[in-house]
Amino acid sequence: MERDLETFLTALYVIVDDFYQSHIRSQMPTWGGPPVLMSESEVRCLGLAAQWRSGVPWKSERGLMRSVRKHLRSLLPTLRTPSACNRRLRHLWGAFLLIQDAVAEELAHADDYDGMDGFPLPVAHGARSFNPGWLAAIARLGKGGNDRYCSGVRMMMVSKQHGVATGWALASGNVQERWVAELLFRTRVGVPGVQGPLDVQTQQPKVTPPTAWMAVLPSWGAVSHKPILSDCGFRGEDWRAHWAAASSAHVCPLPKAAPGAQRRWWISARQMVETTFAHLRESLGLKYSGAHTTWGLLMRVAAKVAAYNLGIMLNRLFGRPDFACATLIV
Repeated sequence: MERDLETFLTALYVIVDDFYQSHIRSQMPTWGGPPVLMSESEVRCLGLAAQWRSGVPWKSERGLMRSVRKHLRSLLPTLRTPSACNRRLRHLWGAFLLIQDAVAEELAHADDYDGMDGFPLPVAHGARSFNPGWLAAIARLGKGGNDRYCSGVRMMMVSKQHGVATGWALASGNVQERWVAELLFRTRVGVPGVQGPLDVQTQQPKVTPPTAWMAVLPSWGAVSHKPILSDCGFRGEDWRAHWAAASSAHVCPLPKAAPGAQRRWWISARQMVETTFAHLRESLGLKYSGAHTTWGLLMRVAAKVAAYNLGIMLNRLFGRPDFACATLIV
């Protein structure tokens, strides 16, 4: 099957519309006003396609609009302006979370385990780190990244054994990863917010929760009762017991005294979440989202994670390796 731009957009639209009809339509709110010219599936298809940065002739959302308007106008005769599409996408961004969950459920295997890791999402570099401008209300200086320190936000990602993203959370860059994981796990069980391990006698938190920005969204993915492989920063017994009891999350860091064979297997198994994030950064442009507002950041991250899962589904449909995202379109 030819994987040109028209085939890519057509296949993406069909999959998105199928998931919209079966999983999303009944959960989306209704809006007043005159009838829309572009359907919700068309707007979402463009919003997802605009996230690709490798193997495509565009490097931005406006670039996609120009490319479609010039070469593929017959597919979308009612195409609106970029500003009008962005307004629709901000209203429909919750559907990206539902698409992410639906596709992950479709692609997951029964014997999959999970992997978890945190990554920095920079919004400024160098001297701009002290006056970032965009997202100044939530961007903070924290540890992580190639430069050891990063001005931006922190993302916690959970993915399946075969690389399918199942959940994520965002917080300011200076928030420790354990608190971001706490937000993700508690939101999954329907109790958004953070608490931390409790003292047995006083039933008060042992550690004061952070006051920095943490995004609370209606979905961080479905609850998983499978083991969650993590790095050594999650070895604390209090935190692991708290997550298992309060959120049914079984976090499994590498034991300190693990033998060589177990250590090699564990490192290889947990590498999948690193691969997932690498594709999100490079092939889907998560490294620099280009968001100007908090809601714009949440919408773009949700769209990129949903597009990543859809990329795996399209690769399987075309009989290609799961992670061949950079060459999905030729």
